[in-house]
Amino acid sequence: MTAVTTTPTRIEIAEVCDQAAAVIAANGLNKRYLYSQKQAATGLPLERCRVDVIGALNIAAHGTPRYAASPIVAAAEGELLARIEHAAIVDWNDAKGRDADDAIVLLKTVAAELRTGEAS
Repeated sequence: MTAVTTTPTRIEIAEVCDQAAAVIAANGLNKRYLYSQKQAATGLPLERCRVDVIGALNIAAHGTPRYAASPIVAAAEGELLARIEHAAIVDWNDAKGRDADDAIVLLKTVAAELRTGEAS
């Protein structure tokens, strides 16, 4: 988990994106909400439920998929938005045919671009 209390660096944002990709790889991709409410209702801990991209970023940054409105998550969201052709990450996440592999590729691509210094 990466905790950032100041303006996050590109490397910190990249680390959160990589960790979020690992969360989706382990948990699966959820649509229409931060985490699978069905799985949570069975007693599965929230951090192990399927998550959407924003939920995965929050787990990576804070250990829970619930939105925390933190600088690191906001910065990561901004980097993702700069690279997708949707008005909101949730629109991209919930698009028909979108799957976990797509989310993992997006997160890892953004992380790699941030590490190599490519402009957002």
